[in-house]
Amino acid sequence: MTMHELTTLVRREYWEHRSLLWAPLGVAALIVFGTLFGTHLQGGVQISMNGSQADYFGRLATDAAAQQKIFAIWTAALILPILVAALFVCFGYLVDCLYAERKDRSILFWRSLPVSDRDTVLAKFFVAMVATPLLVWAVALGASLLTFVLVSFKVAGTPLAPLGQWHGSTWLGVQWMLLQNIFVAILWYAPIAAYLMLVSVYAKRSGWVSATLPPLLIVIAEELIFGTNYVYRFITYRLTGFFKAVDVGIGNVGHGASGEAIARSVDDAHQRLSAVAFLGEPDLWLGVAVAALLLVVVMRARRLRGET
Repeated sequence: MTMHELTTLVRREYWEHRSLLWAPLGVAALIVFGTLFGTHLQGGVQISMNGSQADYFGRLATDAAAQQKIFAIWTAALILPILVAALFVCFGYLVDCLYAERKDRSILFWRSLPVSDRDTVLAKFFVAMVATPLLVWAVALGASLLTFVLVSFKVAGTPLAPLGQWHGSTWLGVQWMLLQNIFVAILWYAPIAAYLMLVSVYAKRSGWVSATLPPLLIVIAEELIFGTNYVYRFITYRLTGFFKAVDVGIGNVGHGASGEAIARSVDDAHQRLSAVAFLGEPDLWLGVAVAALLLVVVMRARRLRGET
């Protein structure tokens, strides 16, 4: 498959499934306009903090390293809601993409073109697992810049003013790290994507029912027969494992938390920003191997199903 052919197939998928574009853009717009709306209405910030917190933010004004850590955390966190929305849309796309073309018989038209089943399947997988995640990264990049401008105006002249300081090298480093995290996420969710495509190519009615009912029945049967939940734990592990590895939240910081507690939470969150260490997990590479095998099955199944 040449680059021109891939580009044509990708354009076709985005033309037919525009939610792949609009979902990330819509969530990013909500983030930006939510920040703008709050700034416009309130026009200022009322801050209440204890003495320990005041000391922490007082030191923050001259602690460039701490500023950079907080800047990196909230910049990286902006991608999460956009990524989650895109993930749901991509899963919906994958479970429908091969079923819909059989349902509306458009597969007959596409099969009349000089495009192989292999190229079609790989292009659909590429759209969901490469092109759309890269779109998410680009959208989050733009959203982070716009949000920073709004936040910097909002906190200006307050004890939180250091949070509005721009750190160019840190921002570039975060963008590179987010690209790496997206690469890890692609590998981690590859077997789920391939499974959904396998369901899509065989589904006779609802793709979602076909995708969720068998695992649900297996989970229930295991619980009733053996009294265990290994299948359930495995499924939740594959669905949430990446997000548990990348935790940008600042935990254990309540309203009355001390400055020392805030500092520890910031350090912990900063250390968990990168998912590169996840590449050392055998489960990730086993999943990639399973995804490759499933895609081969999907290619052959599409050819056979298309002929019938």
